Amino acid sequence: MVLVAPFRPIMLLVLLTALLLAACSSSDTNVPATQVNPDLKNALPPDVALNVQNQISQTLGVTVENIQITQVEQMDWPNGCLGLPQGDEVCAEVVTPGWLLTFNINGQEYKYRVDKSGTVIRQEP
Repeated sequence: MVLVAPFRPIMLLVLLTALLLAACSSSDTNVPATQVNPDLKNALPPDVALNVQNQISQTLGVTVENIQITQVEQMDWPNGCLGLPQGDEVCAEVVTPGWLLTFNINGQEYKYRVDKSGTVIRQEP
C-alpha cells in the first residue's frame, strides 16, 4: 500500500496534462492561418513589378522613373516561354500563370509578358 501512494500524484498529473492538451488542440483544420484580401489576390506583386522595370531599364537604357505601368492583366501563358519562344529555344509545355503588362516609356507603349515570379520576361513583338 505504501508503494501505491507516490504514483497517484504522477498519474493525476499525467491525466491533467492530457486533458489540458486535448482542450487546447483545435479540431477545425479548415481555418486559414491568414486571410487574403480578395482585391489583392490577383494583384501584381511589387517585387515582380520592380524586377520587370529594372530589366526594361537595362534593355532599353532608360531610367526606372521613366517606366510607368499603365495596365496589368493576369494571364495563363501556353508554355514556359510565355508563348514567345526565341530561336530554337525549347519551352516547357505547361500552362504558366503570369501577367501581360503594358508600360508607357517616354510616351511610347510597350507590352511585356511575365511569369508569376517575374523571372521570365518577354517583350511582345
